[in-house]
Amino acid sequence: MGKRGSYKVPGTRNFVGFEVNQSVEHGRSNFILRPQMRVSITDRFLVGIAGGIPVNREEERVGTFLRFIYETRSGNTR
Repeated sequence: MGKRGSYKVPGTRNFVGFEVNQSVEHGRSNFILRPQMRVSITDRFLVGIAGGIPVNREEERVGTFLRFIYETRSGNTR
């Protein structure tokens, strides 16, 4: 189960987003906060970064990952 919110920067493909993920294991509820961002480097190349911040779990640590995104051209090509 999760809730999301995001803000897209007008006139760009950049955005800042936030997720709250909840899981239940052995009758115990766990929450992870996931801030994320995507930034356009060139017309076809973007970089995304996301984090994971556990709220109430002793077994997990803060984590991050990068996503490199290459978008091919779609539609009309000149």
